[in-house]
Amino acid sequence: MTETPATAESNDEQEWFPIARRNLLRAAGASAVLLGMGAGTAVAQSDEDEDENGDDSGNGDSSQDDENGDDGPGPDDIDPIFGYASAALNPCAGESGADCFEAFDESVRPSHEVELHINLPEELFAFAEPGILTQAEIDEINAAVADGVVDADELSNPNFEVTVGPEGEEVTLTILEIAELLAETTAFHYEPVGLTVAPGDVVIYSAETPDHGVSAYHERHGRQNRVPEGVGPISAPLVPVGGYWLFRFETPGVYDFYCPPHQIFGMVSRVVVTDGDVPELSIEETGRPPEEMNILPLFLQGLDPNLPSEAAVFESEALTPENIVNEGSVSWETVVEEFRGGEEEEA
Repeated sequence: MTETPATAESNDEQEWFPIARRNLLRAAGASAVLLGMGAGTAVAQSDEDEDENGDDSGNGDSSQDDENGDDGPGPDDIDPIFGYASAALNPCAGESGADCFEAFDESVRPSHEVELHINLPEELFAFAEPGILTQAEIDEINAAVADGVVDADELSNPNFEVTVGPEGEEVTLTILEIAELLAETTAFHYEPVGLTVAPGDVVIYSAETPDHGVSAYHERHGRQNRVPEGVGPISAPLVPVGGYWLFRFETPGVYDFYCPPHQIFGMVSRVVVTDGDVPELSIEETGRPPEEMNILPLFLQGLDPNLPSEAAVFESEALTPENIVNEGSVSWETVVEEFRGGEEEEA
């Protein structure tokens, strides 16, 4: 693993780390994790949000309470670049089934759902502070977590208790419990991370946690082009918790997306649009490629859940266009398990 300020020995770097970590957490939107996973951040559109003619602005749908979604978006509302975003309560939020699609008018009814998630146990941030764990303990925990399955025998003192927090609010975990929390961490991700759709299908992106977006790798975003030829710079706004974003996929091919605040943590996804054949991946070197390193350990004071970078996600066998078409969809867990297994084989 590349040495970061979390593991460097320099006093200057050690002093810099806590400040940098807090600033980067804010910039990346991860600070919401420390505030109750974004509780109360969903914002509904005001009934007073009207244009000069008294019509609804269409930027958010606050009137989608008709069983058939007749007051929701129409086919002309799904822009080929910006899709359709709504801060209204999402019929498909949480544990709802596929019948939630029936809440939308048939002309824009989704055929698929992609959820936007954060899974970062808050306790980890309490223990991921300078001086709480020794470097030897961090290295041992990381080694035990690398394959995603923690065995107490991999730890020299698994039952040693570590306590953090102010008096009266202390949290105590054993080294084994810290390792298990780290292994369960799947962090920032789309679910599913790989999806097959037919031309003309609408996908609903459901914001289950805060500060997520959906943007295509495109030269006009300063990135490699990783979408079919002729497709524009697709981009959603940050979708409020409990809201949603609709997008209609028309052109066959492979589409690679990233979450603007969280791509540095490996939050990317792939959609394959096909009418039967497996389309080829098209990459043009027009800008920045996906990053080769997942920087989550920087925020966890060196604790490393061993999750793939954005580049590693796209390089996984599970996310090849052929496999996505064969499977229909690919879960984030599948990609993580493959990556952790690959790391174990290389060791």
